[in-house]
Amino acid sequence: MSLPSTVGLPAEMMLGSLDHSLPSDAKSFSVKVQPTNLSSIVSSTYTATASQVLDLQFPSQNIIFDLPCSQSPSTFLDTRFSTLNFRCTINCVGTGSSSIVTTGYLRSNANSFFDRMYTVGQSGNILEDIAEYGLVNDTLINLQMNNSVRDGVASQYGFLSGTGVDSQGHSIAMFTANTLVAGQIESHAYSVPLLSATVGCLSDKFINLGRTSRMQVVLQTSSVLPMSILTGSATTAGTFTVTLSDFSLGLEYVDIGLSALQLLDQTLVDGKAYCHGTTYRTASANIPASSGSGSALIGIRASSVKSLFSRFVDGGALSTTNSSNGKYDSKCIGFNNINFSIGGIKFPQTPVPALLSPSQCFRETQMAIGSFNNSQFQSCITPANYCKLSAGLTAQSLSVGGTQEYSWNLGSTPAAQAQFIFGVNTEIVARRGLLSGYNATSAPVFLEYSIATAPTNAHTLYGIAMIDQILIHDTKTGDIQVRI
Repeated sequence: MSLPSTVGLPAEMMLGSLDHSLPSDAKSFSVKVQPTNLSSIVSSTYTATASQVLDLQFPSQNIIFDLPCSQSPSTFLDTRFSTLNFRCTINCVGTGSSSIVTTGYLRSNANSFFDRMYTVGQSGNILEDIAEYGLVNDTLINLQMNNSVRDGVASQYGFLSGTGVDSQGHSIAMFTANTLVAGQIESHAYSVPLLSATVGCLSDKFINLGRTSRMQVVLQTSSVLPMSILTGSATTAGTFTVTLSDFSLGLEYVDIGLSALQLLDQTLVDGKAYCHGTTYRTASANIPASSGSGSALIGIRASSVKSLFSRFVDGGALSTTNSSNGKYDSKCIGFNNINFSIGGIKFPQTPVPALLSPSQCFRETQMAIGSFNNSQFQSCITPANYCKLSAGLTAQSLSVGGTQEYSWNLGSTPAAQAQFIFGVNTEIVARRGLLSGYNATSAPVFLEYSIATAPTNAHTLYGIAMIDQILIHDTKTGDIQVRI
């Protein structure tokens, strides 16, 4: 029996032709764009109050970048290279008497300084809007970067680098077994990819900025200082400030030349160019401190939801019992069962017994990020950090019994994140074709759960959806519209 396969040669043996070459007049150039509205953001003066995990506010401000547009019509932005650069400087302004700060870490990575990123088009319309920008970055990094990779790019992202597997931002020397003294100063520089399906690394194609008159990128800083600082005893507490400065966007432009542009235009129908990317939407809900069955509405609407992720933040005051890392700690609220629901369709079809089988939760989350082959999965999450229970529940031990998997444990530390993330794949055919996700434009998205034992505190649920985004660029008028 013959197989329905034509006889051919592998690509490595096709010696009669070469790959495409660019036109002789094509060129590329780098651009560094600085904000148009500010040069730095300075916090108020903080007091290192004794014997607690500090919960500090930070100025929430918009940082506006106007990208160069309307140059040569043959100019495109190579979205793969878009990079956000900035610096963080910590200044001690007041000496403390016996004021020793025990530990201090940046939460997650450099992106935690930002709560929102959005892009604005020519007509003033918002093309893309990623709420909880730092939290989305944290989720993707935790599920896509192993600890070896994290160590390799630690200076770029601001990761904690060393022999441990703590999945945390770098330590801060001023807050590590140090007595605060006026005049002490510490500075860290960061350079991270811009997470955007319009002008950043989430886009599949270049965008023709030479044929639009406006493209803005706006980053909104977090209203909470993303540092986990644990203080010791103090007679007189020291004081300090935090400054963000030296903001810039590093961009790469490609000018293909007018002759190549004419060839490209011949492929466009009615002058419409299309760009596809994958972006993220975030919504939050409250889960009360009670046991039993329940559901939480996640206010997300999109025509192609590819994956859903959930994180659970202990609502108690910052502490090593509740949470040391604010919303960057995510804990399991003692779920007997957990699943998502879109318009009554359950994902997965059989709810996952989290307490008995965190391995099934992790496997669902692995598939949600698109890693179906274990050898290609690059997560940095360890069992000890994944199997974190909320305050008020019972850690597993040899004397507790067999009601839950042995890895479940309690507590929180500034040196490591709690990383219980539950995700599901909602694509009809995973990673095949455009708009492959489930249509949730008119179907509500719920997280359904059954909690065995009531936790001490209510929790904030953060739901994150991975969705398809399509930009429709009218090259005749320069107007860009978005479809999601």
